[in-house]
Amino acid sequence: MKRSVWRLAAAVALGAACWSSRAPAQQQPPPATSDATSTREEVRALRELVNELNERLGRIEAQSAGLIGSGAAPAAAPSELDALRDQVYELNKRLRQIEVQAETDKAAAEAAAKKTPVVSAGAEGFSITSPDKAFQLKVGARVAYDVAFFKQDRELERAVGNEQDGVGFRYARIRLSGRVWENISHTLEFDFAGESGEDTPVFRDVYVQLEKIPYFAGQDFTFRVGHYREPFSLEELTPVPYRTFNERSLANVFVPSRNAGIQLSDALLGESGQERMTWAIGAFKETDNWPSSNDSDEDQGYQITARVTGLPWYADEGRKLLHLGLAYSLRNPDGARLAYGARPESRLALFRYADVDKLPVGFRLRDARADDANLLGLELAGVYGPFSLQGEYIRSDVDTTFAGDVAFDGYYVQATYFLTGESRPYRNDRGLFGRVVPKRPFGWKSASGWGAWEAAARYSAVDLNDGPIRGGRHDAFTLGLNWYLNPNARVTWNYTHNNVEHDLYDGSFDVFQTRFQLEF
Repeated sequence: MKRSVWRLAAAVALGAACWSSRAPAQQQPPPATSDATSTREEVRALRELVNELNERLGRIEAQSAGLIGSGAAPAAAPSELDALRDQVYELNKRLRQIEVQAETDKAAAEAAAKKTPVVSAGAEGFSITSPDKAFQLKVGARVAYDVAFFKQDRELERAVGNEQDGVGFRYARIRLSGRVWENISHTLEFDFAGESGEDTPVFRDVYVQLEKIPYFAGQDFTFRVGHYREPFSLEELTPVPYRTFNERSLANVFVPSRNAGIQLSDALLGESGQERMTWAIGAFKETDNWPSSNDSDEDQGYQITARVTGLPWYADEGRKLLHLGLAYSLRNPDGARLAYGARPESRLALFRYADVDKLPVGFRLRDARADDANLLGLELAGVYGPFSLQGEYIRSDVDTTFAGDVAFDGYYVQATYFLTGESRPYRNDRGLFGRVVPKRPFGWKSASGWGAWEAAARYSAVDLNDGPIRGGRHDAFTLGLNWYLNPNARVTWNYTHNNVEHDLYDGSFDVFQTRFQLEF
């Protein structure tokens, strides 16, 4: 019996020694590092090692106790057990030190993060944001380069002039926007591609907003002051890079565009980003599209402009919707000139073929002396998956001193279809359309695609004839193809056929224009 016990004790000791020889590396703690991720890995490894040593120590002690109770020799010497206990103690001590240091480092990192600005870059531009998000500055840019070719018939060329093929920057803008504290935002946009002989650089949108002003049933509105677009026309208010065609329609001749003033606005009837209604109203001083040191036009009075939009149908997160809009503006030119001259749908065109002030004295609107003007705008737009439809009707009723009441109007209808399956995005908070994001941006990698491709067609017309005022009629049919390489880059091709009817001339001309556009 004694011999059997001694054989068992020898086998246990031999097994413990073999187990020890198989795991020598585990008895050495991993080297310490200062990196946060490495520290977490070290803590995990130390815990595993401590648990393993504790299990081993427990087994050996149990085996030794059993063998001693049976009268056999212990499986491990007391010195070996003491060494294992010391090793477990030291490892536990080191583990606690590392955990305390990790907590200290974490607290220090959180304190530093509260003082370090957050810098980001993406499709929306570059931004710097304070840790508490109370301050933010965004930097963006918009660049568009046009190439245009013209073909006129001989009658128009003789009567109006010879259009020249040309190239040029449509715009080259730097945009700064951001936030000061939680409810004040600002925008400053500078354009380095002048037009109509203006000096560069010039301001475009320059304004400050006070946001989240409570007024009714939990709603809050935004107060804006500065120089910006009046709330009139879906086409006009849609940001330039997100418009379907290179240029606005002929009906845009009546739209007031940018002026200096104040405005109240809000989006309601829905959660943020899902609003079903917007409204805006403002008072403006007639100036021009770019502010200057002398923005106060003494020849013209103040204007009141308002717009309201609604979404009677909105489904599939905006891939299906129906937009309705109504805008009104009361203008007080007080005898000053109303610039109702329809520019062809290319900014590189040299002439305006329908213009209320182009005829000899006695047939011009400026000779009739405009006292007041009432603008009415009706908007209709729909999106159904990749297909979209948009149209507007705009009418200007002018009260003149010498020609009585005269009325002019214009309209456009356009349809688009995404060949690659995208849908035209809608901005619920502003009641207009936004940036197109291709499903598979263009690139050379295997996961890349060919971007988004959109086919479009538009018909627009304007009538500037009424009573003695003979500005003429102009209509245009445009076919367009848009290639969105990614959310920031686009190439467009537009072909436009124009027809002009005027008391002094009539005829037609064609324009083919390509635009290369980058925006972020």
